[in-house]
Amino acid sequence: MHSRIIALFSFAIAVTACGGGSSAPTCTGIGCTCTDSACTCAAGTDCKTECGADACSLSCTQAAKCNGNTDDALSVTCNDSSECKGIGGDASHAACVATSKCDFKLGAQSVATCSAGAVCKLELGTSSTATCSDQSSCNIKCDGDCHATCTGAAECAVTCGVAASAAVMCSTGVYACGPC
Repeated sequence: MHSRIIALFSFAIAVTACGGGSSAPTCTGIGCTCTDSACTCAAGTDCKTECGADACSLSCTQAAKCNGNTDDALSVTCNDSSECKGIGGDASHAACVATSKCDFKLGAQSVATCSAGAVCKLELGTSSTATCSDQSSCNIKCDGDCHATCTGAAECAVTCGVAASAAVMCSTGVYACGPC
């Protein structure tokens, strides 16, 4: 009995030393590849990246169609007329450029940027920020206090909370759900 306990204890230490049960993200679909926690979808269709409880990144290029999901921080760059969507936890980052289309639900303290003609639909957690510029179009819903800045020829609609009440305009192009 004592030897079984020692064997199980040794196995538990070995598993912990190998990363504690964390696993690499899975990426399915044409054009999708991953190296460690970084995935890329180039000219792919139906690329799906699942990262479970681990933080990961996803880069979509060459008119790819991408979906990234994690319970931890998701870092996404959506370029070249790609269509990107996904769900990320706290401290996530999404950058949508070059006429891409983005649809993301991100946790607290997240940062989203839409520029160069991107069309963005964003649901952001508390203490998050969004920036829309360069003829982008942004529809932003804040689940708590957050800020959105719209510059240049960007079109922005910012709503707050479950009731989807209009955000407060703090100054020209600066919107807030909560204090300015």
